Amino acid sequence: MTQLQRLVDHCVWANQVWISFIRENCPTDEYLLKMMTHILLGEQAWFQQIEGVEVKREIWTPKPITELQEIHRQHTGRYSALLQQDLGRIIAYQRFSGDRYQSPISDILTHLCLHGTHHRGQMATYAARNGMSVTNTDFINYCRSNNL
Repeated sequence: MTQLQRLVDHCVWANQVWISFIRENCPTDEYLLKMMTHILLGEQAWFQQIEGVEVKREIWTPKPITELQEIHRQHTGRYSALLQQDLGRIIAYQRFSGDRYQSPISDILTHLCLHGTHHRGQMATYAARNGMSVTNTDFINYCRSNNL
């Protein structure tokens, strides 16, 4: 298993942990739903860029937990498919700012992993400040709990 595969697997696992946490503990918490939606719709926007289809730009409007679970299920398959492709293939894309760039698929996947980690950290801080106890979704915890 490559390091990128491990990072992607961690990202998928951590997203599922958070979706489950929200569903079981606070399914109407607007902040957590908004952040989880942003993570998943950010992934979706990048997948659309890679596929060369029009990008849906609304990535901050909270979605219900059932919809987040379905989006996550679809993304798990998309990640797997991308990891089987030429990771060095260059993708031309336009950011929401209008700036145009080119990056290899491997860099885009790495970006998605780091983007999700950043926002899950914000979610953990928010949850802790509000008296909630969340599962540790750190990469090293993922490795230990999955015997990697």
